[in-house]
Amino acid sequence: MSTGLSWSRVTKGADDFLPKPFAIEEFKARVRALLRRNASSEPLMLSCADLRMDLLQRKVFRGETEVTLTAREFSLLEYLLRNQGRVLGKTLIAEHVWGYSFDWESNIIEVFINQLRNKLDRDVEPRLIHTHRGVGYMLKANA
Repeated sequence: MSTGLSWSRVTKGADDFLPKPFAIEEFKARVRALLRRNASSEPLMLSCADLRMDLLQRKVFRGETEVTLTAREFSLLEYLLRNQGRVLGKTLIAEHVWGYSFDWESNIIEVFINQLRNKLDRDVEPRLIHTHRGVGYMLKANA
């Protein structure tokens, strides 16, 4: 039975594992412990140079200008921001942004990277989205 969710998306940030079979009381105790954790440990704002992403309001700004993004563009940019300075291959991007519904034959990642560049980097310095040929993409203020 498929849930339609990518395993990597489900386990993103996971720091605990409960193997099957498990006692329901242990499961409840672990859930209570997770709920007690400080919710503010997750950042509410991501940034790189003059690019800012407000995760609560789902807004993106380059300088003082608000940039309108589709839901998928927002997810892609969020993933790039959370991994800035790191080269991300197409496989990682596909798993985290598209999940298992990704068509591996398509050039959809290139299309979305191009759309983000047009919205974020056109006529603005510094360029933030960099291509590492044959490897992947990286978000970084300085190449």
